Amino acid sequence: MLYIIRFLAVIFILVGIYARIGQASTDTITVMVYNLLYYGINTSFCTSTNNNVDKKDINLRKIISHTQPDIFAVNELGRGEHNADRILHEVLNYNSDRSQPVTPEYSRATYTNTRNTTIVNMLYYRDDLFGIHHEAVISNEVRDINMYTLYVKDEFLIQGDTTFLTCIVAHLKAGSSNADQTTRLTEIQIAMAYISQNGPRGNLLFMGDFNMKSSYEQAYGLITYHPNEEIRFYDPIDKPGVWIDNPDMALYHTQSTRKYPVGCFVSGGMDDRFDQILVSRDVLEGNKGIQYVVDSYRTLGQDGQRLDESLIDPPNYSEPEEIIQALYDTSDHLPVLLDLYIGGRSTYAFEPVSLPMLNLSNPVSNELRLSLSAEEGSYTIRVLSVYGTIVLSDQIYLHPQMRSFTYDVSFVPAGLYIIQVIRGSELIETERLLKY
Repeated sequence: MLYIIRFLAVIFILVGIYARIGQASTDTITVMVYNLLYYGINTSFCTSTNNNVDKKDINLRKIISHTQPDIFAVNELGRGEHNADRILHEVLNYNSDRSQPVTPEYSRATYTNTRNTTIVNMLYYRDDLFGIHHEAVISNEVRDINMYTLYVKDEFLIQGDTTFLTCIVAHLKAGSSNADQTTRLTEIQIAMAYISQNGPRGNLLFMGDFNMKSSYEQAYGLITYHPNEEIRFYDPIDKPGVWIDNPDMALYHTQSTRKYPVGCFVSGGMDDRFDQILVSRDVLEGNKGIQYVVDSYRTLGQDGQRLDESLIDPPNYSEPEEIIQALYDTSDHLPVLLDLYIGGRSTYAFEPVSLPMLNLSNPVSNELRLSLSAEEGSYTIRVLSVYGTIVLSDQIYLHPQMRSFTYDVSFVPAGLYIIQVIRGSELIETERLLKY
């Protein structure tokens, strides 16, 4: 009888684990970073007239309602905790009927300003999806670089047994002189040394206003080619080169929304890719429960027709007219967004037998051979570069007589790639692939 009881207990535990796995589905979340142009603070050039915070709030509500970010990082938040709270209450959690709750509801990170600067960074997040696990300040000679580690909330898990995402938010020194570039390099050297010695590994995003005109700047090279591959960051759209005034980069320019000088706003038209979100390799590959959604990286309001022109002239149809105008009136920068799969790869010790088993020839030269042990049905096989660029994609139908597939990859350059198996909208298997 004792053996029967123990046997049944094991069965109940396993059933519970499988049930929990069944409920752990892939969700997609949106991350957005936005330079708010002296939000809540006035200067001799950014006055209460040309940089009115009440008008900014109205415009930001429209932008947030349209994009619905789950994580919202900002640069150029005006000094003072009251400004951080104002965005939280008057934009993100705003409801004209103050007696009614807001859904979803956002929380914010801790306000920091160790250098006592005029403008600071901040991170906001949906508190039904995330909680703050750890915060750190990487202080340097210009302004704080903030590191926020979020944990994914799950009804079955606690903070020590869940998925983590670290958002590093920076606003680097502006300017094009050699001295400015040297300062940015120093900022990044301090930041990367801190991350290397003290920071988490795995799912990391490095985002903000980098103020760099090309990928050839030493500071950018240190982020994207750091000797320690565990903390190396990648551009999801793989667009190295000279960004400034380059027509080939027009679709990715984030600054400036104005062609001619107008009060607070920088002029010159759209010609710089200052604002970016870079991702760690684990985010590209989905190794630790979070993965970049291919082709989701975007600059809101950018249609690629803005080189040295304003956001609104010639007419811009990339977003609803109300959103384009709100972007134009809010800042001289555009927001950058990307999407992430959360929970695409199970963090539980046991996995259901219905999940596919991917077997492949590895490394490969000219021919990729793979087989799947999975339920009958339609799947997508996709091979991506480590930057997220799709180099091969195929729709297959799996059935008992067709479980093996062969692909010509002789045209693919040598290097490291990621191979994915997708069913419907769910990423269900990821493996590394070495091409020689």
